[in-house]
Amino acid sequence: MLALLAFMVLTQTPPPAQKPPEKKPEKAKPAPKPKKEAPKKQERPIATLETAKGTVVVELEPTEAPVAVSNFISLAQRGFYNGLTFHRVEDSLVQGGDPLGNGTGGPGYTIPFEQNRGLKNVKGVMGMARGAERDSAGSQFYLLKKDVPGFDLSGYTLFGRVTSGQDVLDKIAVGDKITSVAVTVPPGYKPRAFGETHAAEPQTLFYPVLPDDLASRTYSRTVKVKVAVGTTGSADITLTRGSGDEEIDDAIVAAMRLWRWQPALKQGQPVAQTLEFVYDLATHSRRMGGKE
Repeated sequence: MLALLAFMVLTQTPPPAQKPPEKKPEKAKPAPKPKKEAPKKQERPIATLETAKGTVVVELEPTEAPVAVSNFISLAQRGFYNGLTFHRVEDSLVQGGDPLGNGTGGPGYTIPFEQNRGLKNVKGVMGMARGAERDSAGSQFYLLKKDVPGFDLSGYTLFGRVTSGQDVLDKIAVGDKITSVAVTVPPGYKPRAFGETHAAEPQTLFYPVLPDDLASRTYSRTVKVKVAVGTTGSADITLTRGSGDEEIDDAIVAAMRLWRWQPALKQGQPVAQTLEFVYDLATHSRRMGGKE
């Protein structure tokens, strides 16, 4: 009996070996998403000048020249520079911002000179052009194409530096237009009021094209004009007393609609204003206040 049991133990088929559990392939871990960098906060006003030869971007420096920066922003925001030209181009600089286009014009007021501490007249710097007096700057500005250390001794207010489009300056020629100037300001930026206050006034005049047979017509040589000038220089022209000749009146209004107006300023900020004046057809002169 024992032998039989031993035989059974020795001859019994062993149970099949159990396979180890198959390991499920691990899912590939997704690559970590790149962290989005927080957009860089704008710290200074940025001016974008669109010109006939390309775009020039300038970072303005209110800590260096708060009045000049405020003045430039104010002019740009009301479209003062749009359509003006670069009237001066030299090996070292380009200059623009003159509504007359010959280097003698301005916005109708001047701003004080500001002594710079950090900016120098080096390539890419933007400064205020002026007349013989230090406090005679208004709207004209220059951009340097190369270092001009001699300007540092001449008393020019510097208020910005080119961050993009320096190569564009080398392409600009006399007469090239400034298509537009746009300025973005950082949150919380407050312009410095520079105290200028003056009435609206025309910067560019056009004489009316009068009929050829003017000598044979009966009309008044003076007319009364009412002009509502907006903060951007737009103007609504009305004749409150005409010449007595409809064709002549139409010619006067058509010419005055081409005038380029400088809006009124109150503490350096543009304000709307309505003006009345008498216009003399013989001398093309204006007498403000509507008095004969």
